[in-house]
Amino acid sequence: MKKILALVLALCMVFALCACGSTASQPAADTKTDAPAADAGNADAEAPVEMVDLPTSGQNVVQTAVPLIAGEQMGIWEKLGLNVTRTHYVSGPPQLEANPSGDWDIGWIGAPAAITGVLTYNMKVISLSGYDYSNKAFCRSDSALAKAAEGEIPETLGSADDWKGLTILVGRGTVCDADLMFMLDKLGLTEDDVNIVNSDIDKGYQAFTSGSADVIFVSGTYTTMLEEDPNYTVCHTMGGMNAAMAGNIIAEGDWLAANEDTVVKYLEGALEVLLWCADNANQEQGAEWFSQVMLDEFGTETTVDAALASEKMTMFPDLSFYENLCEVQENGLTGLQNEFGTFFDIQVAIGNRDAADRDAVLAAVDASYLAKAIDMYKELHTA
Repeated sequence: MKKILALVLALCMVFALCACGSTASQPAADTKTDAPAADAGNADAEAPVEMVDLPTSGQNVVQTAVPLIAGEQMGIWEKLGLNVTRTHYVSGPPQLEANPSGDWDIGWIGAPAAITGVLTYNMKVISLSGYDYSNKAFCRSDSALAKAAEGEIPETLGSADDWKGLTILVGRGTVCDADLMFMLDKLGLTEDDVNIVNSDIDKGYQAFTSGSADVIFVSGTYTTMLEEDPNYTVCHTMGGMNAAMAGNIIAEGDWLAANEDTVVKYLEGALEVLLWCADNANQEQGAEWFSQVMLDEFGTETTVDAALASEKMTMFPDLSFYENLCEVQENGLTGLQNEFGTFFDIQVAIGNRDAADRDAVLAAVDASYLAKAIDMYKELHTA
């Protein structure tokens, strides 16, 4: 009997040890991660900061890429308890398509794609980035268009007759596409009067420099690279039409409502980065980081000079601009709604959008998160 009792006790000890081992090996269910723990022997050590994982997205252009890269390099979001990762896309359409699968939660994107995001993907516009004045069109320097005089549109060579029948490379659904449509409308032309070839900006650049098409619409560092090559001539600028558009920061509506604290912290960090970018003294550093990331992560050789020139064509606003975005204007809309409404109106004018959707689009523009981020920024940076 004693032997049986001893055996039972032994088995109980084995099961208890197994249970303890099993519990210790279970992974934590929480997807949040902790920063390194403070030194237990130091009573003054800070408590570990719980890090929130936050996947973000942008594109390979200065307007959206430099702020993402700079914020990462300076550790701005990490200090706010956010483990921010970034994914870059060649344009807005594939960027939007990647959101439903969970590839990113907050995106930096051009205005035409942001409108698509609002109407198709339940996106909300929560802030703005820099205004891109690098949107330009190029033709070959030995072409008839290059030799034409500036026409009725400032900074656009030639007349409607000079543009008719030309083959044009552009990424459909992008800011460059909106630029093209707006220019054609001002010339009294439609897309049926030219031959438009849909191409992502990187592939379009390769095709154009290899001899394809008559004109290409580009932005960012592609603009700088073509400007530096005497074989190509600027034949149009979006800035000449006073139609430059800002980059937009967006998030899916349901996710946004469930993650207010994370969003406000992220926008506070974004504000820090954008104001850093607005300081001319930081532009060279931003260009160096951009150039290195493009080479390391995408194998794209972009000179620091090209990146810097592109940065100089991007206007990053000051703090007062963002404060005005949060204020209600005389028409009852916030500054952010009015600004985005201007982008939408351009799309309507060129036939890309229906004016009937304007109210629905503006209802998806929410400045409340930005307002809280500005309050947080002032608390953190006021002596």
